Amino acid sequence: FFLNMTTMAQPTLLVYYTLALNVTLTFTSAFQHISWMSNRFIEIRNCDGVISHKIARMNHRDKDYSIEMSLCSSCISDQMKWGNPPYLALLTEPDACSSFKRMEETLHAIETATFDGGVNLVVVRVPEDGGDDILRERKMTLLQKLAELKEERLIDQQGIQNDDRKGFFYVVINNDLDLAIEAISQNVSLDGIHVKERNASEIPMIRKILHDAAETSKSTNNRSTESMKINYFIIGTSCHSIQSAIKFYTLQPQGPDYLFVGTCYLTQSHPEKTSIDQLEGPTLPGKVKKELETLKSSSLESIHPSVPKIFAIGGIDERNCFEPVVKHGADGVATIRAVMQAEDPRAVVRSMIRLMQ
Repeated sequence: FFLNMTTMAQPTLLVYYTLALNVTLTFTSAFQHISWMSNRFIEIRNCDGVISHKIARMNHRDKDYSIEMSLCSSCISDQMKWGNPPYLALLTEPDACSSFKRMEETLHAIETATFDGGVNLVVVRVPEDGGDDILRERKMTLLQKLAELKEERLIDQQGIQNDDRKGFFYVVINNDLDLAIEAISQNVSLDGIHVKERNASEIPMIRKILHDAAETSKSTNNRSTESMKINYFIIGTSCHSIQSAIKFYTLQPQGPDYLFVGTCYLTQSHPEKTSIDQLEGPTLPGKVKKELETLKSSSLESIHPSVPKIFAIGGIDERNCFEPVVKHGADGVATIRAVMQAEDPRAVVRSMIRLMQ
């Protein structure tokens, strides 16, 4: 349908809506204008200067994506089944795919760590392949095996799907949109992507790209929406300040589902930070959560969706995991070596969950 809004004092605006919320805007007045924003958004303003719509544009694989960024996002619900906090995210080590042996060791550690539950999110974080086909193949294999493992955890002994199945976790790939699209096209049960902080402003468009990839895969493989439940993707990013957290949270129509906030403690992941005064510290994740919750409560529900889950990150282990969560209010923690290098990853996870409760 289309709306023709015409008054003596306001210029005509023809708006064509589709069910996918894509819009075509035709302006017949010099009073209305389009201004390009540095973050690739277009603002459409009426004669009073009020923003009526936002359109985002992004080019990926020589394809131009456009999606309406409506200021009203009340239709977006909190679809993730995170369960109750505290939450635990597990990141792979950088060399997880450096060899077949390391990949098998990584899989074994994750399978053991997630056996009793408690791990909510597994992030495959390895360096970009840089055109290395062997590394890319290993990354895909790791994704496939992790997806198969978490799908197995959804099925109980009677073969009935159970979203509350003990040991279930979400799987996301770190900062590799092309691999994510390839995985989706191959029907790998990938749950989403972790976007680098410098690219976080593109989260709404990345969500659109992943959704389109899933729809294409359904059509190509003749699979119905019911049989291929990939209608929503988890997208997260990192931040190191309250200001950047607010910026990402207020992205329209929806920002990240979770935030990794830190660096909390000294860590091998950031060797350039050699002293405590160079760290954001364990208090920042809780401050970010409090600030976003305050912003949400003081704003219209339709403008700001659910507050993302806040994970403290950076040097997290059994000795300190309680501090950002119990003392300062984060939702959970993200860790690498404390679990991945443990002799008994299962025991470490149990201990961390107990300490954070």
